[in-house]
Amino acid sequence: MAKVLKIAGLVVGAAVLAVATAGTGLALVAGTSLSTALSVGGALVGATFGVGAGTLLLGAAALSTIGTALSNPHVASSQTDRLVATIDPRAFRKTVLGQTAMATDIRYEEWSGNDQEYCDWIVALASHGIDGVEEIWLDQEMAWSQTTGVVAKYNGYFSVPNIVLEGSPANAFTFASGKWNSSARLTGCAYLRLRFKTTGNSKKATSPFSSSIPTRITIIGRGAKLYDPRRDSTVPGGSGPMRWDDQSTWRYTTDDGAVIGENLALQILRVVLGWRIRNPGTGEMRLATGSGVPGRRLDLVAFQVAANLCDEQANRSAGGTEPRYHGAGVISEGDDPKQILDMLCAACAGRFRDTGGKLALVIAHNDLAAAAADDGLNDDDVIGGFTWDPDPALEATPNVVRGRYVDATSASLYQLIDYPEVRIASLDGQDRIMSLDLGVVESPSQAQRIAKQALERRQYQRSFSATFDIRAWKYTVGDPVPFTFGPLGFTRALFRVASQELGQGGSCDMTLSVEHPVIYSWDASDAPPVLAADPIIYDKGNNPLILAIGEAANTALWSAVANDDGNKPEDKATYGAPGNSPVGDRTAAQIVSDLSLNGTNALFASAFAMNKGAILDAISQLQGGSALVAQVNTLTTKITDPTQNGIQTVNLIGAAQPDGKGGTIFVINQNTALGTPDKLLGQTIDTIVQQVGGHEQSITSFKQILTAPDGSTELRGVFSMTDGNVVTGIVNTLTGGKSRFAIATDDFYITSKDGSGIAYNPFTIIDGVVTMLDVVVRKLSYEALIPLFGDQYSSLNADYGWEIMPSGKIRQWGKLRQTINSEVAFSIVWPKQFKTVCTARGGHPFVAAFNTAKDLYVQNVGEASVSGGSFQTQASTGNAQSLDGIDWWAEGY
Repeated sequence: MAKVLKIAGLVVGAAVLAVATAGTGLALVAGTSLSTALSVGGALVGATFGVGAGTLLLGAAALSTIGTALSNPHVASSQTDRLVATIDPRAFRKTVLGQTAMATDIRYEEWSGNDQEYCDWIVALASHGIDGVEEIWLDQEMAWSQTTGVVAKYNGYFSVPNIVLEGSPANAFTFASGKWNSSARLTGCAYLRLRFKTTGNSKKATSPFSSSIPTRITIIGRGAKLYDPRRDSTVPGGSGPMRWDDQSTWRYTTDDGAVIGENLALQILRVVLGWRIRNPGTGEMRLATGSGVPGRRLDLVAFQVAANLCDEQANRSAGGTEPRYHGAGVISEGDDPKQILDMLCAACAGRFRDTGGKLALVIAHNDLAAAAADDGLNDDDVIGGFTWDPDPALEATPNVVRGRYVDATSASLYQLIDYPEVRIASLDGQDRIMSLDLGVVESPSQAQRIAKQALERRQYQRSFSATFDIRAWKYTVGDPVPFTFGPLGFTRALFRVASQELGQGGSCDMTLSVEHPVIYSWDASDAPPVLAADPIIYDKGNNPLILAIGEAANTALWSAVANDDGNKPEDKATYGAPGNSPVGDRTAAQIVSDLSLNGTNALFASAFAMNKGAILDAISQLQGGSALVAQVNTLTTKITDPTQNGIQTVNLIGAAQPDGKGGTIFVINQNTALGTPDKLLGQTIDTIVQQVGGHEQSITSFKQILTAPDGSTELRGVFSMTDGNVVTGIVNTLTGGKSRFAIATDDFYITSKDGSGIAYNPFTIIDGVVTMLDVVVRKLSYEALIPLFGDQYSSLNADYGWEIMPSGKIRQWGKLRQTINSEVAFSIVWPKQFKTVCTARGGHPFVAAFNTAKDLYVQNVGEASVSGGSFQTQASTGNAQSLDGIDWWAEGY
């Protein structure tokens, strides 16, 4: 929504904006959207509407996708409108970023001279102070420059009498008829005056403007001054005098000579912070452009890092270097703020993150080296089911990127033109094209780097989602994570946290996206080609159980076997040894029996610690690849020596330990000793299974106590019932003194403990949403209403207001206080845009005191739009009537 004027966005119609002739002129008075601070009678009209800080920060949870260059960002219309000078009383305020073609909104026009031979324009360049004006081009020819002045062709016919970098009472001026004077100034705005002479300077001379004054006008200059947290000593890591809340310290070129005006990260920060204009009468600072988010709600350290990344040099394949991410352009307060941020972030591969409640900007770059020293996540951290989304359908994977960038050369003069397309081979020979327009990029090599990175990123659209234990909370959205996961064969595979949500009992419902160093091949150069994604290969040889078996097989290498004197035993010394051959204090047969017994127990223990897929792979390997012939038998052994067999059994299930009183006790190892042929003593599993006609029903009860080497324990209890695909059950855990209780069910009821009360269902699931029915709330927080209304649900102040009703209806009202002396048409921009339609609106005359001559009334003109409506005043008895203002209202949904 546009930041309209305090006077309810009055946009003066054709009856007020006039072209003066015969030596007369009428200035634009009161209130076009562009003239943010037009002084009327010395009183500044300030801006009051705009994108609030709450709106911007509220969206931060979903802003990680903004500017990732994975979809086509909208190019603001102000980027093309700036190339044509127009008289538009509805024009919105403009912000100019970087060195570029500025806005060309004509705010005043006057013809003068004996034969109306002179035409003067007041052209608004930006709704803020700028750093300088460098060149002016008419059509495709340069007419004026800061260094040479007017070029020869236009000498005597074209001039730039006044250039105002930031309007104030001190630099106001008067010309021609005097209609434009010190009381009609663009306070706080950058503007200039152009003069055209349409007649020849002699009888034989012809003016270049004899037929018409060109409207294709390009005014090139250095735009907004920026705040740089790297040069702010109050920000950790910063050093210098800049302050986010003191605009006088902001610079385009810093005091030490560094040009920061084109740094995209700082331009984004400028849009988020906004720009304020001082009322010359009251001294009050009013937000004119941008979002107005205070610096204390921003992670300024993150913006420091982003600014440094944007300034780093990247190699150009055509030779030389350039800053990695610089940009320039014009944005309008009439554009969707999200689309503006999309366009700016796409130009620097940026995205927003919420870091501890503060908004941070992150520039995509190769930070994967940090994952090498990280222990990462593994199978033990996944405590629920998982979803693995590998490569999407071929139709969803583009192989070509095409789009436009801004050509700042004299050949195009800031028009959008195509950059060379980026492509890789299609798997089926059919091209799938991704559009990517880069509206603030003025370098073709930078456009190539961004397009290549976007296309490479689309080759790796793989994600893993699961419920993780609380250890996953040590990562935040955007962090790289090495992930080891046996069921999918991942061994420290590189991922990045894409999203996180709080789960039951503090668990972390997290989605990880696949990362690869090749995505960042263009951090330093535009030369590397785009490559197809590495194929997904599952190597079950990486299964942890199989790897452990392999390591065990290599514990005794023949080349390393020797006694203390360095002598080896004879080759094949034990080959074909009979069972009674001595081996240490036992026979060979006893050793074989012990190995068989303990190996079987190891497999049983593993069955409870690992998933079935891992065991199946392990057994398959041990049985030469055939899992069908593999069987796990109960613990049995032939009793050839009862005494020796008893010793083996005792050694397996436990060990003697001192009791602390001079005696000995026997401690059973619950995690290796079996209570029954299929259960360890430390856990209990009972299952009832029934199959009828291929339909399976089961009831399972599982209890387990796990004891870690440090003595800590975890208690788990699960009860579940399944009927086909329908599951209900509970999960109860107790770990480290903290308990967790989870329920899986379609309906949940609460009744009195003796069963005599009425069962009550506190919530249910409707269309996938947890819903509470028949609830009485005694106290409700403001934040709880945000999901219902989508944002702030009311705004009230002395000049205007709006509110959203629970039904979705929006009511708005406001007042205009300004003398209206005639029948005049005007428009009002609603402070809150209706989502669907404005159903009704109206206006009431306002007079400061009773006066019989003030009898204008207000009429609606045409149908209102969702963003505003047109009105006009009508006199009852004559045209010379007046009002002191109007009160208006509007309704819709």
